[in-house]
Amino acid sequence: MLASSASAQEFEWRYFTYFPANDKPTQLTRAFAEDIEAATGGRLKITIFTAGELPYKAADVVRSVATNQVQMGDVAVGFASGDVPELNVLSMPFLCTSFEEFQAAASEIAPTVGKVMQEKFDIVAGVQWTMPPQNLWLNREIGSLDEISGLKVRTWNPEQVEMIKLLGGSPVSITSAEVIPALERRTIDGAITSALSANDWRAYDIVKTGYMVNMTMGHQMMLVNGEEFGKLPEDIQAILREKFAEWGPKYNAMSQENEDIARKNLSENGVKLITPSKDDMDKAGSTLQPLWQQWAEQNGETGRVLLDAAMKACGPA
Repeated sequence: MLASSASAQEFEWRYFTYFPANDKPTQLTRAFAEDIEAATGGRLKITIFTAGELPYKAADVVRSVATNQVQMGDVAVGFASGDVPELNVLSMPFLCTSFEEFQAAASEIAPTVGKVMQEKFDIVAGVQWTMPPQNLWLNREIGSLDEISGLKVRTWNPEQVEMIKLLGGSPVSITSAEVIPALERRTIDGAITSALSANDWRAYDIVKTGYMVNMTMGHQMMLVNGEEFGKLPEDIQAILREKFAEWGPKYNAMSQENEDIARKNLSENGVKLITPSKDDMDKAGSTLQPLWQQWAEQNGETGRVLLDAAMKACGPA
């Protein structure tokens, strides 16, 4: 933090987002910063730095905020699993599978998430939101998850690797740039990504089916350096906390809107979007539960608390 004048109680913070300058999340974060400046009467000004403007990557955000190189930052919890593996509960496949379930789960786990970030890094956890869900995109038609058995599917994190194995498929690790050529050559049968990414890749030129299981949501957090947060007057701290709660739904709405647009375009370009049956989803959840339990055991008391909270939020009504 750079304080322009202690007596005037004006504060200038730097905020790093790993999203590119023109991405929708970045645009919303700029609006968030403008809202904070207006709500505090100009006493807290937040300057946004985007991907490439500072020497950090997505995996660096926790450490960059903790060491006060920037006072705020965006983090994808999956990218930060090296720093906080015990917080990665919402990456468990088929645990929380909708925007509504994510919001319920994020609310349930927020106290524990905040405690872990404060105790490990003296970081205040702010807005919690989700990127669009991950789905299966295949160069053939399928009608159920049973048909994943024997297929080669591109995965991009350890949880997905184990998931595909449990479903009877063969996980394949290749870069994003290789996915479309591999689908076209049929060296892989499918890939896991969001509709947003599939649309950006113009996957509709190759993909026949989107199997819309929403296997995981992409947990995102806004982080604040705890020491700098503590230097703010109490009324500004209160404003920030109020804005965190206010802006979570706005980020989720932005994410869902972009997902809906991408799905519509994929469908209009010939990709068949299949909604799985409830039985299929229930079977997937049952099949994947051992993976959830293994994760909780590996992450001690915190892992158990978070898994129980997420299962409560995302389980049957």
